[in-house]
Amino acid sequence: MLRRLFVIGLVAAVFGSASADLRACGDKFLRIGRSARYRGYAAVHPSSILVYTPASSTPAGIKEFEALLKRAGHRPVVVENGSPLSQAFTTAKFDVVIADFADTGKIKQELQSVSSQPGLLPILNKPTKAVAAEAEKEYHCLIKLHTMSKYDALAEIDHLVELRLKGTTVPAASK
Repeated sequence: MLRRLFVIGLVAAVFGSASADLRACGDKFLRIGRSARYRGYAAVHPSSILVYTPASSTPAGIKEFEALLKRAGHRPVVVENGSPLSQAFTTAKFDVVIADFADTGKIKQELQSVSSQPGLLPILNKPTKAVAAEAEKEYHCLIKLHTMSKYDALAEIDHLVELRLKGTTVPAASK
């Protein structure tokens, strides 16, 4: 009888401590926006994104960015610079439009006729101090290629979508 109690106690102690350790295993990887895969990112708010290619972009760079967005859970559609956006807006509803800061004036004009009013997320690539100051004054969320990692850019997309879901007025939408 004593031996049976000893075995039951030993089994309970071993499995009890093992289960406590197993619960903690991997907790650090389960932060919002981070996947369990090392250096991966899962979008907090998977979105439909229109990417208006910057004039200085390369086809390989755009393909890489499109693949990054897809891996994060977004649904990107790429429109070449110089192409009219009206066709893309009539065929699909977008949550976010990503474009070079130099193209935002033209894009804001086209967005006035769009009923869904997607958020506009400008890209800055090695801007002058004056251009960076102007962009930061006009837009709450920016992708800064010269200072951000690709995961920071994905987090900035989530931040813009989060602001829109909360109903926070994003400065670009009001201009």
